[in-house]
Amino acid sequence: MANFLQLRVWHAANQQIARIATITVSFGDLGSQIRRAAISVSSNIAEGAGRGNDGDYARFLCIARGSNDEVAAQLHICQALGQDMAAHLTVNASIGKMLTVLIRRLRSGG
Repeated sequence: MANFLQLRVWHAANQQIARIATITVSFGDLGSQIRRAAISVSSNIAEGAGRGNDGDYARFLCIARGSNDEVAAQLHICQALGQDMAAHLTVNASIGKMLTVLIRRLRSGG
């Protein structure tokens, strides 16, 4: 298991939280939901890294990926409401790709 502090994807997820927290202060309930989903990404990466085996780790990374997709859906909602979310969606997609690669690596035993 990797220490989550050594994972590039965890750092990217944490940066996503900071960016989202900054832009969503005035979004009311939607902003609160986006922040919770973004926090879930980072938290599940860390929790999975602390588990004792690759199977558990991959399961938590899948949960993180699902939360990351939730963030994407909510960013698209914000965009439909007139907010410019292009840069945030790009970062979010990058995190999703990193999670997918890490999950595949764990599941293949490598």
